[in-house]
Amino acid sequence: MSFEPRPAQRRPDVVVLVWIAGIALAAIAYVVGPDRLVAGALDGFVHFGAYLDALVHNFTLSTLQGLRAVAIGLYGTYVGLSLLAMRRGAQGPGGLIVVTIACLLLVWGADGADPVANARWAAALIIAALSALGATRRLTAPPRPPRA
Repeated sequence: MSFEPRPAQRRPDVVVLVWIAGIALAAIAYVVGPDRLVAGALDGFVHFGAYLDALVHNFTLSTLQGLRAVAIGLYGTYVGLSLLAMRRGAQGPGGLIVVTIACLLLVWGADGADPVANARWAAALIIAALSALGATRRLTAPPRPPRA
């Protein structure tokens, strides 16, 4: 068996492809009509812009809903981890009470798509995430030796 290199694949020349595309565009303009082609292309750009605007608006709304859902989920995770840590004899419920009050104060009445409401939910998400990470660290750290 001989391993001879295969001949290099010849890629189409870009200049030839541009000429073919130009000739195809001229043929389409002739069949459709040059005036209608330009008006149709401009109308297509307007519709495409409106579609992108609606897509960004819907994406923004779903992103904000996702942010709020993640904040709630992380807070629930923190509560579960804190209860597990207290059951194992870690610190008392002080941190759980403080984080709960902070999150409630931030999200209470923060409704709608108001930028201030979104910032409050983002702050609650950050507090819940940091608290959940801290509770995870407490649970995964090796136990401290008993004080003498």
